[in-house]
Amino acid sequence: MNWLQLGNLQGISTSPSFTVPLQVDGALTKISWKYSSPPGTKIIVQTRLSFSNGADWTEWRICTNGGAIPDLSSADKIDHPQMMYRVIISSPDYAAVPAFEEITFTFEPVIIIDNTGDLDCKPEIWITKEGNGDFSIVNLSSRAEEFKFSDLIDQETIYIDNEQEDIETSLAATYRYSNFNDNYLNLPAGSNLLKLSGKAKVQFRYQFKYL
Repeated sequence: MNWLQLGNLQGISTSPSFTVPLQVDGALTKISWKYSSPPGTKIIVQTRLSFSNGADWTEWRICTNGGAIPDLSSADKIDHPQMMYRVIISSPDYAAVPAFEEITFTFEPVIIIDNTGDLDCKPEIWITKEGNGDFSIVNLSSRAEEFKFSDLIDQETIYIDNEQEDIETSLAATYRYSNFNDNYLNLPAGSNLLKLSGKAKVQFRYQFKYL
């Protein structure tokens, strides 16, 4: 115990463990918090994780406000891990009291397709839109290239053959080339991390190519 703790100028508040209700191939994560901190005061937030239902825990890791959650890579599979956080508050005197207001954890699921072939793969995709609006896929592993359709209709199904650059829709007498950004989805050899935006049911079909 240091002199700040002895003088009641430092406090630590630890959360109970809780389950992250997510089972996905991977996810983009973010931790952020709101606080007020008078000059000279300090607030530190740390997290730790358990992938064994609480039997073992990672070390406490210092977090960055607005940064990713430590010990969770975007390519790591997430299957309901346990999580804890703690807040360490310190002040140089009793008159300056920082206030920790709230904390938010964000998990944005991604799809991981591991192209084990030697050449690029251009999959077939079926997209059934839920609600009117846009839909896009960004390959975060390939220069963040975006594959995007605008102004799709609720329950409309779009079929895209990225190899042949062919687009079909379930709507009669309708063509969707003008709603497409003309950037067909390409999966280079190796791991491809795909971020999907827009509510829809999506199905992929692909075959890897070898030399």
